[in-house]
Amino acid sequence: MSTIKVFKKGEALYREGEKVTTVYLVQSGSVSLNLARQKQTIELCIVGTQQIVGEHALSGATTHPHSAICVVETKVIELPVEAVKAQLEGASQLFRFLAKGLSDKLKVVFKELQSARLERDNTPCPPDQAAKVFGALYHSARLKSETEKDGSIKANFPAMKQYAQRIFLESPKRLEQTANIFVKLGVANYIWVKDENDPEAVEEIGFLVFKNADALSMVEQFFEFYQYYYFKGGKGELLKTDDRVIQITQCLVDVGTGEPIDRNGAVRLDYSKVVEKVKDSMGLQLNGDHFTLLENKGLFVKRQSTDTGVFLQFEFREFERTVKIWRVMREMERWNEKGSVDPNEPVVEYAKPKKPGQHECPSCAHPYEAQAKFCSECGTKLTPVAA
Repeated sequence: MSTIKVFKKGEALYREGEKVTTVYLVQSGSVSLNLARQKQTIELCIVGTQQIVGEHALSGATTHPHSAICVVETKVIELPVEAVKAQLEGASQLFRFLAKGLSDKLKVVFKELQSARLERDNTPCPPDQAAKVFGALYHSARLKSETEKDGSIKANFPAMKQYAQRIFLESPKRLEQTANIFVKLGVANYIWVKDENDPEAVEEIGFLVFKNADALSMVEQFFEFYQYYYFKGGKGELLKTDDRVIQITQCLVDVGTGEPIDRNGAVRLDYSKVVEKVKDSMGLQLNGDHFTLLENKGLFVKRQSTDTGVFLQFEFREFERTVKIWRVMREMERWNEKGSVDPNEPVVEYAKPKKPGQHECPSCAHPYEAQAKFCSECGTKLTPVAA
């Protein structure tokens, strides 16, 4: 006898290795079929409305070869395996022949899919796929959107997922996780809507709205930057984020915002203002070593001494663009560390307040013990602190 049941987001219809007792028909929502290997979750595919989960039971499987986890709140019809088998046995010979043929073919396809997933990098957003998934997000958003009167760009999210899957062979789940990064960073937001086929079902993402053209351009800038340096030998260091470098670059951009930019795109800043900004934001005394760190990341600052003081000069747009790219890259790294992106989670602040009595290296702000003679982080010679 069939029963209707509702599973919450994250609940399992079944787990890998459990005994097969039920076949599920998905009425609304979606289910991720995945494997757990070495503390990583390997997604095989997403099953949606009007599709079947657990059909391997009909080809003789006694235990589940994978897990089925609800991606969103999902309504299913539970069908006992024995009852389904009895219905098939009572069907015509032609129908049984067709059902067996389809079941056997699906079994072979699933085995090949599983082998392919296990052989590839199992991180949520592997480096060799990063440019593709962000590119898929950009192009699908650009082609499936309209510009609103306020300048925002409103993209139909279901249409985006369908387009990205058909043209770029990109997983809808991974596309959503990528979009979550930009929602988390505050340059985009979601509009949730009711399912037209089931008004009582939980709301789903209907639209992805970028605040303006610059916000969408941020996606393009990231995947262009990433693909260029990923496939260019010897530039791997540029694809690794450094919290200190990000924060220092952000301080330079903050001080330079609103200042005149010359015809070469450079801005000229009072060195003392920059030093004060870095000290207030990070508790760090800016020096030449920090500019070397920036140079190692491809950003160059020219320091000039004049009769009226010391000034810093750098290409403002490049710094502004790069710090945005690094913030996206940092969220991508956190995605790979945690396995998912929570758009409601606050963005981690890089500058950490100094604790009472804590000693920090004047060059890199790394904490050190009072008796230390050299910084364990950057090697700077320290002045021992009296007990």
